[in-house]
Order: sequence, then C-alpha cells, then structure tokens
Amino acid sequence: MKKFIFAIVTIVIICVLGVTLAGCNRATPTQKLLSNSRAWTSDVTDETLVYDVIYKSATPEQVEGELTVNVKSFDKETVTIGDWTKEGATGYLATTTLIMQNGDQKQSVVFFTTTIEVKYAKEDRVYGGVASGYTAEYKDEKCYYTTYEGDAKTAGEIKVGEFGESPFIDNAMLYQVARCVPSTVSSFTFNVPDVTLGETQSVTVNAVRSENTSIKSADGTDYVCYFISISLNRTFPGSGEPLKCAISTTPYPSADNPQINNLIVQMAEGDALYTLKSATFAE
Repeated sequence: MKKFIFAIVTIVIICVLGVTLAGCNRATPTQKLLSNSRAWTSDVTDETLVYDVIYKSATPEQVEGELTVNVKSFDKETVTIGDWTKEGATGYLATTTLIMQNGDQKQSVVFFTTTIEVKYAKEDRVYGGVASGYTAEYKDEKCYYTTYEGDAKTAGEIKVGEFGESPFIDNAMLYQVARCVPSTVSSFTFNVPDVTLGETQSVTVNAVRSENTSIKSADGTDYVCYFISISLNRTFPGSGEPLKCAISTTPYPSADNPQINNLIVQMAEGDALYTLKSATFAE
C-alpha cells in the first residue's frame, strides 16, 4: 500500500500548467479560460464530496477507505493553513482527506484565487506508519517549499515565474483544476513544481467530451459523464498510466442549492478507484 500511495503522489505531484502566452492585462488565455469556467460561480460556496475508495479490488491486497473533499469560498476574509495566514483573501480553500482501513491516511489543504492562482498548499500523510509531507508557499515568482519524511527535513525553492505570464499550479489542486477545464478546449499541457525533485515537470490534460458514458455512483445513481485524463510527459523511466476522472455532464441538484457544477463522479489512480458516495452544498 505504501509503495502504491507514493507512486500516486509522485504522478500527481508532477501535474499541471504552462501554455503559450498571448494575454492582455497580464492574463493569458489559459488563465482566463480556467477562471471563467470554474466550477464555483457562487460567492458563497461550501461543498462536500465523499467517495468510497477501493485499492487493488478483488485481490488479497484489497484495502478500502473513504475520501472527503471540501471546497469553501472566501470573500475578503482571513485564511489560515497551518502556520500560514492570508488576510483579505478571496478564493477557494480545498481540503482533501483520505482514510484507509489499514491505517494509511493523507490530508492536503490548498488555497487558490478565483483566477486559479495557488497561494499556499500543505500535505501530510502517514503510510505504513511513516509520516511525511510538504508545504509550498507561492510568492515572489517562486515556490518556497519544505518536505519531511520521519525526522528528515529539506527546504528549497523553485522558480515559477509571474503568474500573469507563466501560470502554475500545485498538485494538491489537481482535480479542482480538472473541474475548471472549459468545454471549448480539449487539451492543455501544464507545468507544476515537483517538491520531491526541486524542479518543474509537465503533463498533458485531455478532455474527451464527445464520448459520454454512464457511471454509477456508490449510492446507485447513474451519471452521464465525460472523461479527463492526465498524462505525464517524460521518456525515462516512462510516463506511466494516466490518471483519469469522470465528470458529470449536468449540474448536480442538492437540497440546499440547485447545483454543484462539474461534479467528479469517479477517479482512477492506478489500482485505486474512487467512486462518489454523496455530494452536499451548504450556504
């Protein structure tokens, strides 16, 4: 399980953002497209998505668990993640918590603006009894990061450039960015800081909207979905299997709000499958 999880972290951490620049007012087309098509159109957002998790299904090594994702909006408010605080912040705080029955767990927290610019991310995980994680603060055209595993700690910085000219993203918001891919675009190639290597790498995100498939959620509800795949671009030691997610083609109705946009119904990461169990929206 530990080896599997670290494989996922490695793949996910090497994901997203960097395209041809051609903007006005220091904003690229990519930034505008992602911002204009973001899933959260309400100034008051507080959505919680819960997923059943199965790793190595129908094998002796099968492990089950639960993934909870919360996205909450902030409008000129104070945001705190660990030791980091931002006053007068406007944007979204995404918190993801994974708990497996064998004791493995992971929590990531990331804050990004309405223009999909990441400001800070933090991840902590315990796999096989070993604690590890990272923090990443984005400012002054750099990603200032720290990593730890057990008692070993490292710190460094990665140049990311000015967001208006060279957009970037943290791996902790990968699936939230997938929810912002506009219907007019089928493919993006992105860069993201890889804090394990101290450099950036690239992936290609492909949205296939022409082939819709019915996906059944954990509670038995059928959703018509399109697919997004995320592929690592490298020749050695290979690109590996793409990450995939199925996104509902229609908004999700709930008791408190008429819709949750671009709802992810299912995610596949190697031998792990995440299937939606519930979706709620609170105001």
